[in-house]
Amino acid sequence: MTRVEAQHDEACPDIGPICEVRAEPAQQHHTTLWLTEARLLGEYGLGPNFALQAVIPFRIVGTTTRYTDLAGNPVQLDYENIHHHNETLAGLGDAQLLLHGALKRDSVRLGGRLGLSFPTGKVQPNPFKLEALGLPHEHLQFGTGTFDPVVGLDLSQQFSRFSLALFGQTQLPLYEGAQGYQAGVRVAGGFVAVSSLGLSGPSFRLGLTTLHEFAERWDGVIPLEDGNRGRTDVFVTTGMTIPFASDWSVSLDLRARAFGEVVGAQLSIPLVVELSLGRLFHFEAGSDEEETLVRGDIEDVVHAGEATALTSVPGKWTVFDFWAPWCEACKTLDSELRALASDDATLALRRVNIVDFDSPIALQELQGVSVLPHVRIVNPEGKTTWEGSGPPDELLRQITGR
Repeated sequence: MTRVEAQHDEACPDIGPICEVRAEPAQQHHTTLWLTEARLLGEYGLGPNFALQAVIPFRIVGTTTRYTDLAGNPVQLDYENIHHHNETLAGLGDAQLLLHGALKRDSVRLGGRLGLSFPTGKVQPNPFKLEALGLPHEHLQFGTGTFDPVVGLDLSQQFSRFSLALFGQTQLPLYEGAQGYQAGVRVAGGFVAVSSLGLSGPSFRLGLTTLHEFAERWDGVIPLEDGNRGRTDVFVTTGMTIPFASDWSVSLDLRARAFGEVVGAQLSIPLVVELSLGRLFHFEAGSDEEETLVRGDIEDVVHAGEATALTSVPGKWTVFDFWAPWCEACKTLDSELRALASDDATLALRRVNIVDFDSPIALQELQGVSVLPHVRIVNPEGKTTWEGSGPPDELLRQITGR
């Protein structure tokens, strides 16, 4: 959600049909828009390195306009204004279907998205033609009216206590739709740093995002007045994600505009507020994961933070994997450890769900530990040879190098 303000001067004959009746003095239009968008975003894993992602947006736009003379004094119109309407519009935006892939080497991850934007959002009739006829018109478009390629890339590096990611994405309208509308190319990019700040649950984000939109075209022509003639916005972004229950999370993000440049209109987007609610579903149950459990010596020895004696397996290397449902890095490590245990008969994996750092098992086994994932390696003779916390790749190196 964001609140947008725009203003521009208007004079005859552009004011409308009233100019044919009388000489109407120049005026200023001060328009306030409340922009709200709800997105349903889902991603389904197709394999270790690929997923199918779908996005369905629903938009609500509320518009109010007040009129003044050029000195800023209020003006009460006694005729219909063809440019602005006090109204609320609602409807679908353009849905997207993307193939999401990622490759990882050590603590570096390279990801990419490739797909299409579908014309499910409404496109209004050519507002400039209607304006020339002196008829009411609408500049707000809920979609592009075309099938547009979408391409995205991201690169991230996991450090000991935080991760840093660079990202970019573009949507490329390549032709004009049925209404003669061709949206401008949209480009977004930036960077974000993520850290738990040493806390057991939430994660925090800080970054910079740049958005640029090229000029729109109507019947192949860039509008010289009104409409989108190109804009650039730079936002400082901050946010946090709080996990709860088992696989739920809630996120709050704020984007404050640090710089903006708009061709033509005076437009202000000071702050964008984003609220997200997420849920992870385990469709893998009953397939690959169960096969891995059967093949490997893998056991959950602590299910919900309860205190119990942690006993190694005689004659095998035993890895105690301390994890919690809110720990995203723990999920990555768990997948790698399951695969490792399924291929190595000399290795036993014992999973310990600590829930949080105040649970009985955490107080018993993890005094002084504040970071997950955490592993303990015990040799076949029952002696602990290494124990520590860190990124999944670092812990795997310790385990495979035992």
